[in-house]
Amino acid sequence: MLLWLSGPFLGLQAQDNRESRQERFQKIQNYKISFLTGRLDLSTEQAQKFWPLYNQYDEERNKLRHKTRISRGEKLAAIPDQELRDKLKDRLAAQQSLLELDKLYMDRFLKVITARQLAVLYRSEEEFPRILLEKLHSERHSDKKPAQ
Repeated sequence: MLLWLSGPFLGLQAQDNRESRQERFQKIQNYKISFLTGRLDLSTEQAQKFWPLYNQYDEERNKLRHKTRISRGEKLAAIPDQELRDKLKDRLAAQQSLLELDKLYMDRFLKVITARQLAVLYRSEEEFPRILLEKLHSERHSDKKPAQ
């Protein structure tokens, strides 16, 4: 999710050349961790087990999500129909793999956190893009206000 999410946001802040793309990505990732931590209310013991598991899950999920994209850099009109069909099949296979990954990790998560916490995690991940957009929007507008 972060890779998908960070693409447009990393470009929004491209004016600030002092920060590398990786640094901006890391800031977003840190904000996501902070956001999820605040929502999940993990005990110390849960947190010690949850975060390594979640990081592994998030990394695997991001790799699969990358495969669900259809030729981002290419113009679709330039891609032959058969190649597009193949890419669409690959996309569906990656989406199926994402579903299988979710099933696998749901069981793993439930060994570490409660069902309620897992539901909160899923909901929070759905809400995070909107929250991040609002934060970035707020930061951009606060940066443009004249000094008083």
